[in-house]
Amino acid sequence: MKDFESLKHYLDKLEEDSLDEYLRICYNVLISSPLDVLQNEADENLKAEGLNKLIHYFESRDEFEKCVELKKIKDLL
Repeated sequence: MKDFESLKHYLDKLEEDSLDEYLRICYNVLISSPLDVLQNEADENLKAEGLNKLIHYFESRDEFEKCVELKKIKDLL
C-alpha cells in the first residue's frame, strides 16, 4: 500500500507542477490500455467527462491526432 501512496503523491505533485506532462502521461496510459478504461467500474459520465477534458486540452494545442484517438475510446463507452 505504501508504494501506491508514493505513486499517488508523485502523480498529484506532477499534476500540480506540470499539467502538460501529467495529461500526456494520462493520454499515453489511455491509448496503451483502452480496455482498462472501458472495463473500469467508474461511472461512464465521469469517464466521458475526463476524456472530454483531455480532448479539449489537446485541441487547444492543435494535437488533433490525439483527439481522434481519444474520441474513438469515448465512442466505445
